Amino acid sequence: MDPVIWQMPLKNPPQLVLAGRAVHGRRKREERFHLPELWCLHLYNYHGELSIDGREFEIAPGRVSVTPPNTRIVYRFKGESWHAFAHFRLAHKGDLVPVRAMQDLGEAYGPMARAVDEAAGWLPSMPCRASVRLWEVLWQLVNHPYAENAPRKKLHPALSQAVREIAVHLAEPLSIPEIARRADISHNHLTRLFKAQFGVTIEGYIRQRRSERALHLLTNTTMAVKSIAAEVGLPDLHFFNKTIRAATGVSPRQYRERHRAG
Repeated sequence: MDPVIWQMPLKNPPQLVLAGRAVHGRRKREERFHLPELWCLHLYNYHGELSIDGREFEIAPGRVSVTPPNTRIVYRFKGESWHAFAHFRLAHKGDLVPVRAMQDLGEAYGPMARAVDEAAGWLPSMPCRASVRLWEVLWQLVNHPYAENAPRKKLHPALSQAVREIAVHLAEPLSIPEIARRADISHNHLTRLFKAQFGVTIEGYIRQRRSERALHLLTNTTMAVKSIAAEVGLPDLHFFNKTIRAATGVSPRQYRERHRAG
């Protein structure tokens, strides 16, 4: 089936209206939305279904959807489901560029989600900066895959799948044997691949990603420290504080005070 393509006017920056993270599916398994004036960008970390003006799409971790104004959107959830989102306006003037209604970001999911988090964190005090950050994200979507022209070493397919699994499920308890199973490789072989590619064990890689994600959220969002701990898969606040202090030498709150963006 041919992909659904929207024509998006991206000559000028968008006007970001609302951005952040939302949780659905706790009470209702189906929710309907209709935004007459706003485009929507959603990055998913769950399995579900999406209907856009009657067109059906499968939602899966690592995917992103874009919907134009005045479309009828229906979400069908399979349980508690969260996603990053941005609602924005675009000027009607300017050249149009094609963007897919739904696409799999693969390894780009993590960087793209962090960029949307940045925009959400800047929006209250620096709306212009937030809108420009979103503009960069939209152009990256148009030119997917992410950083296509940047030189990078091609990863072993199993390692690439494992890295994606970690990025998508970072907020959840991570089982290394389960990651290896999903990557269709033995635990020992995957361990050797991580050591050769990144110079650390799988446990060390996960710890690095969680620390990086936490420091990013501390710097660029107003999320509570307890919420950030849960978001990066370290819900034990004592252990989270210990992890951040080991990485930076200071507590999460001290790090936030010293490195607040802007």
